[in-house]
Amino acid sequence: MTNIKNVYDEVRVFFDEEQEWDSAIKREWIEGFLRQKAWQGANDEELTDTWHNLQLFVSYISYSGDTSLDELSAAEYSLAVEWIIVQMEGFKPNLKTVKHFFDVLQEFYSYLAAKKTISDIHELKKAAAFMTGGKRLRFMEDEDEQGELSLKSPLTIPKDIGRIVGEAVERLMLKFSAYFQQENFVEDFERALALYLGPLGQMPEDENDDEFWLGFWDYFLFDYHLLANDRTPLIQFHIDYSDKLAGEEQKILRELLGAKFTVFYVETIINQDWVECVNLLTDEKFRLPNPNFDYKLVKKLLFYGHVFLQQEDQDLIMINFITSVEISSNLRRRVKEEITRQKAMLELQQPGATWDDFVRRHANAVRHTIDLLATWARVNVTSYAQVERSFPQPAAGDKAVNTTVSELIVNSMPKFGYSRHDAVLVQKMWQDFSGITAVTVRKPAAWAAAAIQAFSQINNAEAELPADTLADEMAVAKSSISANRSKIIEVLKLEKYDPRYLSEEGIVSLLYDLQ
Repeated sequence: MTNIKNVYDEVRVFFDEEQEWDSAIKREWIEGFLRQKAWQGANDEELTDTWHNLQLFVSYISYSGDTSLDELSAAEYSLAVEWIIVQMEGFKPNLKTVKHFFDVLQEFYSYLAAKKTISDIHELKKAAAFMTGGKRLRFMEDEDEQGELSLKSPLTIPKDIGRIVGEAVERLMLKFSAYFQQENFVEDFERALALYLGPLGQMPEDENDDEFWLGFWDYFLFDYHLLANDRTPLIQFHIDYSDKLAGEEQKILRELLGAKFTVFYVETIINQDWVECVNLLTDEKFRLPNPNFDYKLVKKLLFYGHVFLQQEDQDLIMINFITSVEISSNLRRRVKEEITRQKAMLELQQPGATWDDFVRRHANAVRHTIDLLATWARVNVTSYAQVERSFPQPAAGDKAVNTTVSELIVNSMPKFGYSRHDAVLVQKMWQDFSGITAVTVRKPAAWAAAAIQAFSQINNAEAELPADTLADEMAVAKSSISANRSKIIEVLKLEKYDPRYLSEEGIVSLLYDLQ
């Protein structure tokens, strides 16, 4: 183990043992600068802080392959800061941290300029002034033809994204792809595609349509629920694979896990840098960097996609794939009414369900609702009648429920292509039924099959699970399944798209049902 006694030992170890590439910044420059600061009275803590900031920049320079500090433009210093934010744990993307970083770098450059090692520090100063001279941290694009720097919009993917995040994101995406192309995910992938397309099942004419597949992968990774365990694919990947990832990949994955599906619109253009947005569903307000769209257009757009909260500054930053549709304020109100009604349906399954609970379960239904109202010009897509019904209530107290039937439901449903969450809903149906009426269970499999078929009728009557299939798989008579199913329907007053037991497939089918 290397013995490190002071900051000079840290510098030596970094250049001798950790630095794998030749750098445009030499070790002797760093050491000379630190010794000068020491002569000027800097203490050990100050010297260590100075070195740690310089180390970040040396790491970037080595990674980028830049060979001369004199050739760096102001925009490239902005790019360096973006790379450090993503790659280096603990470097906070706020004004205070970046300003201190630039202060250290300018002091170091002034030392090098005095020794004639570099000729000019103008570009560094220009970057520092542009990025940290206001009330908020800003990033920049390259200079235009007049030499003016332009603000980078976070609503678009930076053109230098590969350099900003290094190879970490590319490697992570390749690992996502390889992981989810395993045979055990084939059924999930096909089901996710069917849910994303909806009952009409219309694939784009160009099967290589980038926008379509970006949208689908956004849904699949963040919002789809796996058949076997009801986790999102991103969470499953984290559980199975995170310990195999490099440090920078783990950091990116953690940020992705914090993403939240949000529907919002721009209410106010605050200034050239910021806009005030409103969460359509919760009415919460938050600020986002100005997308620099035409003012009249941006006020007409409804956005939806995944955002994450950057804890340090409490600013929401967009990630992944954001969709926008142009709609009127009246139609925007109609979208909210429809989705609010869908949330009320979920509350019948989960009393007290929040908006977060709803979007975690039914983000896909939200996508379809917006598409139907904005593109298909539907008047209503969600039934009023189901929400306003009076439902039979189980008796108070814990009435005995036949657990053998419950276990058969859980163990049998995967054989018919149902999800873990579907099984939870059918178990709840069986529990409610048992809580309302006395049940004599002679053949548990016949009751389990009856509950499963009733569930299939509720959620997709046009493609209900055939009694023949259930009878063969569960070794019971069709007549027993039919008789028991009729009792369940009668006691619970079940109807098509019954919200108490409506599945993810069921709510999407409901949206497209014109009856």
